[in-house]
Amino acid sequence: MVEQSGYARITLAAASALVNDESADFAIYLPSVDNPYPVLYRRAGADLSQPDFDRMRTSGVPFLYVRAGDLDKCENILETKLTALLGSSDIRPAEKAKIVHQVGTAVARNLTRGPMPNTDLTRASHIIGNVIGCILNDPLVAAHMLHMSAHERTTASHMFVVSALAIMLGAEVFGPEQQMLTALGLAGMMHDIGKLGIDPKILNKPTPLTPEELQLIQQHPIESVRLLGNDPHVTAGVRQMILQHHEWVNGRGYPLGINGYELLPGSRILSIVDSFHAMIGRRAYRKAVTPHEANNALSAQAGQQFDRQLLARWGELFERCWSQVPQTTMIDVPVTQEEASSRHEHRPGESARGVFGPRAKRFMCDGKVYVKCVYAGRLNDATCAPDEFDAKVHDVSRSGLCILTAYPMYCGEIVHVQVGPGTPPTWVRSVVTWCRPHNASTYKVGLRFRHRIPQEIVHQQLLIEGITLPGTTFPGLTRANGGTACEGDETNGEPARESKREGSVQVLEAIGAARSFTAESERTVIAMSASGDPVVRCKSIDILAKIPSRNARQTLADLVKDENASVREHAIGVAGVLGLNEASNALRALLKSRVETTALRAAGALGRLGDKSGLPLVTQMLQRDGPIARLAAQAFGDIVGHRFPANTRGVQAARRYLLGKGPALATS
Repeated sequence: MVEQSGYARITLAAASALVNDESADFAIYLPSVDNPYPVLYRRAGADLSQPDFDRMRTSGVPFLYVRAGDLDKCENILETKLTALLGSSDIRPAEKAKIVHQVGTAVARNLTRGPMPNTDLTRASHIIGNVIGCILNDPLVAAHMLHMSAHERTTASHMFVVSALAIMLGAEVFGPEQQMLTALGLAGMMHDIGKLGIDPKILNKPTPLTPEELQLIQQHPIESVRLLGNDPHVTAGVRQMILQHHEWVNGRGYPLGINGYELLPGSRILSIVDSFHAMIGRRAYRKAVTPHEANNALSAQAGQQFDRQLLARWGELFERCWSQVPQTTMIDVPVTQEEASSRHEHRPGESARGVFGPRAKRFMCDGKVYVKCVYAGRLNDATCAPDEFDAKVHDVSRSGLCILTAYPMYCGEIVHVQVGPGTPPTWVRSVVTWCRPHNASTYKVGLRFRHRIPQEIVHQQLLIEGITLPGTTFPGLTRANGGTACEGDETNGEPARESKREGSVQVLEAIGAARSFTAESERTVIAMSASGDPVVRCKSIDILAKIPSRNARQTLADLVKDENASVREHAIGVAGVLGLNEASNALRALLKSRVETTALRAAGALGRLGDKSGLPLVTQMLQRDGPIARLAAQAFGDIVGHRFPANTRGVQAARRYLLGKGPALATS
């Protein structure tokens, strides 16, 4: 939809969905060939009959108009009816795709307009749930949505399209994992909100960026997490995906330059679809490229910027969906002044030596000097460093110092530093200005001095600094207390338990980020795997999977039998990926579980180990409908060595495969 001269376009699909709705009492206009203004088709409050829409489609009418002031009302009505509309068998897949695209873009647009109350993220979660349902239940809807991605024009539609594409690729990789797909969708929806505080003149600059402008733009993943604050919808995993969506697998991305196994799978997925969508959209400094040209450019960076295996899965998904829909109708979204494009490919600027004056003289310390650091303001669910720690000093100048630490730190975080001995000691407030890997187990962190502080306020907690919109207060700005989205939340009646959980998770994240594992850290993780908190046990599984020891593998095998379903199924998935033979007996026992999802996951994990004992169960479940059939198709693929998408099309393909090779499978 494009807003023009006081009018806004809506698709025929959206208008059809509003038929006979008592709330839809706004006027409808037809496009005019000879007149610059639309022509009145139906006055407010008049009836709107379905046959007229059929005739419009036959006549080639591409869209209708409503008054710009009625657009929000129109989209709100569609949003309330969305689940029913997407579940209707009378609406074609192409029409469903247009409706969900329009509503999703409207929700994203609302997120870009300022502070984000919980209601906004609740709406985002609702639309993400509907997108997941579309993608898993009807592959044709997903195919149409992929085609529409090439028609993006605004910040809001970019946010929604990246969310939808991330869910599509996530379903291809993880199957019907509702929790993972929801996290991917929310991370995609929120990944660029940190650009809201950057001057559009910088974002749309047609000439190379200066180093200062480049640094500002490269902080937007951090700023996105800051703006999310403590919202309970946003998990630690979502925050990490947002923080890492511009990191490269070879370590040359930003904001930290981390690489390899440190990048979450969801972050790697987000990186692929975000880059794809950025390339197919026009920018102030270049023309848009075609989707196929964009994929060729992605392929050129396989193993460098992007995960090679995930990129191959994206290519398969794209070709399958693109071939299903030969042509789609252009989908426009309303462009308002506040929605000027806010995406930039963050190109390195031209050399600007001397722009900021000579660098302050630095004095090397060669790791012989230590300082005490106290966190006074940190980024929620991102920083795994303890509240207090000692750090080696790499070098120092009059304006700041560079420290060596085992923990990644983020721009804008506040650290109080004891800079010298004495009674009382001298403390200086400093701000993190950059961070990058130094070697396999250490980060170099730049700290800029602000001012001296008295010793009695060393442990005072502060708001972290960052980019903010002029004249806008974001209530969700992270408080510098190391808290989480759950800390202080009385809705569950257990704030103390949530605080303890966060402490345990931070310890585990610190161990995982260290890149090397000592006997002590291994014992710590194994001990935490026996925690009474399922969230902590799940997190310990992720760390145990990285530890190449017999004790770690046996602990993982024991967690396959965990009493909590989410922990158990997470351990099953890891056991399959790692080829954990120690878990074979436990997995075979789970084939008899009354929880069907657990039994199917166990069958798939056994299949990856070369054990087909779960085949009878899987073939039986494959004849069912809904999520169980989709999960069965995925497990069936693990057993027979093929890949079946976790959607309706995948189920049908698995059934055809079973029909053709069933006797051979039974005797193998």
